[in-house]
Amino acid sequence: MDADFHRGDSAYDRYYGDPTVTPNPNLLPLSGALYAVKVVLSDLDACGGLLADGDARVLRPDGSAIEGLYAIGNSAANAFGDSYPGAGATIGQGLVFGVIAARR
Repeated sequence: MDADFHRGDSAYDRYYGDPTVTPNPNLLPLSGALYAVKVVLSDLDACGGLLADGDARVLRPDGSAIEGLYAIGNSAANAFGDSYPGAGATIGQGLVFGVIAARR
């Protein structure tokens, strides 16, 4: 069980867990390569952003990639172009391109 943070102690916690994971449906051992990203609160004030390729690399006006510079989420031009359909619309692609950038 989770002696430090008590995840999985309540029926509410276990409801959202995976019942096939024992002894705690809310915790699974980590394995493989792990990556971290600093997440901070901010205002949403960008839409469009930097042009990036399919590997999340920021592109120069001539189309060449800037080595070591990546853009994801609202910092990058996204599938919606210069429009923003609603709250959370870029979260999925931000997560996907975050993983892609981390693996480079």
